[in-house]
Formats: sequence, C-alpha cells, structure tokens
Amino acid sequence: MLFAYTDEKKMIEAAMVKENQVCFCPDCGERLIRKVGKIKIPHFSHFNHSHCVGLSEGETPEHLELKALFFKWGTRFEVNWKLEQPLADLPQRPDLLNEQLAVEIQCSSIQGSRLKERIVGYQEKNYQDWWLLGQRLWPKETFTSLQKQFCSFDKEKGLHLWLIEKKQIRLLYHIHDNKGLVYREKQWPAFSLPLKQIFHSTNYQKPLKIVPSRENILLNKQTLNVKLVQSNPRILKLQQFFYQERRHLLYLTEWIYFPSRYFFFYQEDVFLFRYLFQREAKHASRIFTKFMDYRAANQREWLFHRVNQQEILERLYLEAIFLSKKG
Repeated sequence: MLFAYTDEKKMIEAAMVKENQVCFCPDCGERLIRKVGKIKIPHFSHFNHSHCVGLSEGETPEHLELKALFFKWGTRFEVNWKLEQPLADLPQRPDLLNEQLAVEIQCSSIQGSRLKERIVGYQEKNYQDWWLLGQRLWPKETFTSLQKQFCSFDKEKGLHLWLIEKKQIRLLYHIHDNKGLVYREKQWPAFSLPLKQIFHSTNYQKPLKIVPSRENILLNKQTLNVKLVQSNPRILKLQQFFYQERRHLLYLTEWIYFPSRYFFFYQEDVFLFRYLFQREAKHASRIFTKFMDYRAANQREWLFHRVNQQEILERLYLEAIFLSKKG
C-alpha cells in the first residue's frame, strides 16, 4: 500500500515517511513495514505473521506503479481523487476514490468468492465500481472464469472490459464469442482526458454484425456432434434434457443453431433457450423459469456479478424472436 496512518491517525504517503517513523495499517491497525529497494515506489507492507484481510496485501510492482499513475492522471484534471481511502460505510478500501466512483486496479489473481463479495458490497452501498485489469490478467484467445467476473454490460458498450497499462487505458467492448473472441476496442493514452470523462464516455461504434447463414448452422451442429462423441459433460447434460423431450440435440429446428450474441454468457445452453422459446409459444416468463431451473439443476453458475442476468435473458428472448423469423 502507498498510504498508512501515523500515530496521530493522519494519512501519510510512504515516500514522505521519516526514518524510524512508526505507521499503521488503515484496515487492521497493525504496525507496518516501509519498503524501499528494488521496487522503485516506496510502499508499506505487513509483517509476515499478519492476519490482516485488507485489500492491499500482496501488491505487485505493477499494481503500485499503476495506482500512482492513475492518481497522478486523475488529479491533473479533477479534484477529489483520493488514494487508498477507507470507506466509512463499507469495510473496503478502493485503490482510488472520487465521490461515489470507486476504482480498483487488479493486477493479480483473486478468489472468485472474494471478488464477488467486493462487487456486491459496492453495489449495495450505491458506489460505481470501475475495475481495470493489469497486463497479467488481460484476456488472450478466450476469457477465463475470473476475467468474466470483471466484465460489465450497458446499452452503449454491450459486454465490456477495462484494461490498463503504463501508457494507456484500453476498453474491449461489444464482446461476444463467434467461434473465437470478437470485440471492438478503444484506447486513451495516459493523461489525454480526465478519468471520469473516460469512464462516462459515449459515442462508441456499433457491434460487429453477426450474419446468420447455412454455414453457421452446419458448423454449430458439427461442433456439437464432436462434443457428444467426446462425452463433453455440458453437452451430455443438454442431450439428456432433449432425450427426455423425445428429441435429439442435433435434430432441432435449424434456426436454433444460428450464432448468438449472448453465447458468451451461456455457451450451448443458448440452444436450449431457443428450443423453450419455440415450445412455450414465446411465453417469456415460462421460458425464463424453465431455462433457469435447468441451469440451477445442472449447477450452471452465473459468473457475471456486474451484469444484470434478467437483462441478458430479455435480450436473448428478443434475439430469438428475430432469428426465428429469419429461419
């Protein structure tokens, strides 16, 4: 951490601490060590035997540098940016804070349950949480379960994910999975615009088009067939459902196999949703209930804690209306 408390309960920066000055953790109150060495930025750390469950433990050099960069960037344009400010109404201490905007720069792995706890905490106290991933956590060919938990969704940007490095902030937006990761990207060089302006920016490009075709249908059916042969557990569960319906996963109405903008959220369960759409005569509430019952029975976890699942279900329903007419 970059800041700690003095004996007088005043916040002090690690770079400003005098020799032999005693400082304490803002989270747990334990005495801290001040470190200056190979890591260029002076910072505080707990002793090895500490049991603190605060939010700044195990900080990497990248994390320390990016926090300092973000703070310098923010204060160049705007007032009220605070670094490592403890919250009065929540046992959390975001990396940076500006009124109700809590910024978290994540550079290393974190347990999913702990991340969910922090996200839900911000939501319950009406904070806007802005998560940005350091380079070690950037997605490559696909998204991990952890990376999905950092994603957000809104009308302007669709599913999106913020990334940060020393020279810029990046935004991957309108993310979807169309036999490979697909997205738009926007970048802001360091110190180019006020940070809150970047966070609230609009005027994004439209999502890349998905064009339903006969080729899409054949490719999706071939992929499903391979997974059935390989005894993929997820696909076997789907086939079991269709067997009970006296149907087969590979012999449904053809439009059901069209690609989906929401495959990223539900993978092959999208095909089940569309089958229910067809079977339940487009009755939305019954479709949603039966779909969610299936997912619960098969322990399909919703990983997108920053995304309203009901909104995605409604969009999946509208997509089904559109594609069923195309088919």
